[in-house]
Amino acid sequence: MIKQESIESLKSIIDITDIIGNYVQLKKQGSNYKGLCPFHGEKTPSFVVNPAKQFFHCFGCQASGDAIKFVMDIEKLSYPEAIEKIANRYNFALEYSNNKENFVNKNILEKLNGFYKQILYKNQEALNYLKSRGLFESTIEKFALGYAPSSQLQMKFLNDVNLPLKEATDLGVFAQGENGLYARLIERITFPIFGQNGKIIAYGGRTISNHPAKYINYANTKIFNKSKTFYGLNFARDKILKSKTAIIVEGYMDVIMLHQGGFDNSIATLGTALTESHLPILKKLDAKIIVSYDGDKAGIEAALKASKLLTQNNFDGGVIIFEEGKDPADMIKENQDVSEIFKKPISFVDFIFQRISNKYDIRNINDKPKIIQEIKEFIFSLPELIQEDIILKASQTFQIDKRYFFASSKQTPTPQLIQNIDIAEASLIKTAYENRNLLNYLAEHLSIDMFHRHQKELQFLYEEEFNEVELISLVMNDSIKILNEEELKGQIIKILVPFYIREKYKLNKSCSIEQKAHKLKMLNDKIIKLKKGIL
Repeated sequence: MIKQESIESLKSIIDITDIIGNYVQLKKQGSNYKGLCPFHGEKTPSFVVNPAKQFFHCFGCQASGDAIKFVMDIEKLSYPEAIEKIANRYNFALEYSNNKENFVNKNILEKLNGFYKQILYKNQEALNYLKSRGLFESTIEKFALGYAPSSQLQMKFLNDVNLPLKEATDLGVFAQGENGLYARLIERITFPIFGQNGKIIAYGGRTISNHPAKYINYANTKIFNKSKTFYGLNFARDKILKSKTAIIVEGYMDVIMLHQGGFDNSIATLGTALTESHLPILKKLDAKIIVSYDGDKAGIEAALKASKLLTQNNFDGGVIIFEEGKDPADMIKENQDVSEIFKKPISFVDFIFQRISNKYDIRNINDKPKIIQEIKEFIFSLPELIQEDIILKASQTFQIDKRYFFASSKQTPTPQLIQNIDIAEASLIKTAYENRNLLNYLAEHLSIDMFHRHQKELQFLYEEEFNEVELISLVMNDSIKILNEEELKGQIIKILVPFYIREKYKLNKSCSIEQKAHKLKMLNDKIIKLKKGIL
């Protein structure tokens, strides 16, 4: 059973408009929110949400209750199931009574971190790396950094302290490979990722060897969703609420060094670009958002996407790009004053227009239709309330009569045909590019020679040459889809099966009959497993 005090703690952080807003389009009316009732058909909104009382009521069908009741009714869940669903949304670790399984789950990651920290202080190479990046010992301690050794040593530790490997696997510590269990993080600096309740929910790791994936994160688990989590938020929340400003940076080290430099309202996404899944957390913080990325092509493109997303969802804030190949961590390490930089962000709209200006020649009459089309696509993705203001700003910025932005404004441009692109290969590359934590997973299953058309781009990806023109060109193609985890696995299988079939027919005729039979059996076994959906 879930402890009652744990339920009350969860209730204290629930925002009913956040929960219901995932199911109902709500519009603010005075101090309340109103929308069409999801429990009965209606054309005139009679469904009201009162955020002050954390209560909803429909004046049509009389449905009413709190956020838990709403989730129970809309999802057809029991009371405990609804609580667990909401807790998962908020990364809240519920406490259970008389339930050994959940008690163990709550402690595995915490105990593992104690082990990682001990190993760190025994590994001079890992310590030297952190100090070379400018980290103080107090900072290493604050962020509870550690070091993950070999799989064998991690398994031995869990066995020594009587923690079950199955539970550790469920929490992301281990993964199942062809040769059995292996640790996700091996020979890596470890960065514990904390949930909103201050408990560890996952880990990220940074290699100090020559592994092709520099940084990796845990895959999603029952207590961790990387697309709904910010690294460092547990340390930054109070400062963000007080300062009403949140700084979003690219990675672990940027967050850590900014906190060390006094900018302890800094947070980072986890190997993914800012997505809609992050927005409910930011809305709850009710803060101005400063997007602060590296000045390379990847950083600029990520900042552009974030600017569009945040503008579309009515966030205030702006963008800071660190030029000359530097990032926030570098500048803090070099004792450079970054406070003035953070005081002068470029507004999201100005940054978007700046990128369009850099892309085209405003004075070139042939470029003006392209400018108009790109601006229109952005403007009409925005809430209607602000469209006219942005059109006026665009007209002044680009010296183009605003009537051109209104004309045929809501026509959707016809997608261009994809030429000379292998969709299967391209979608894998784009998915791993946008979700860097998947690089390790991709490299584990696919070698460069398994690709036909995009070997060069895959090699750039594996070597983390993220700014190569061919790679950027591929991933910026909007017609190429980013895959979810199930689609990613299916696409890998679609590449592996024909590859192994080709390998069967390429078997060297000079092989002995025994060797050929052995290789054929191995290839056939792999093909059978893949066709069953087993990687």
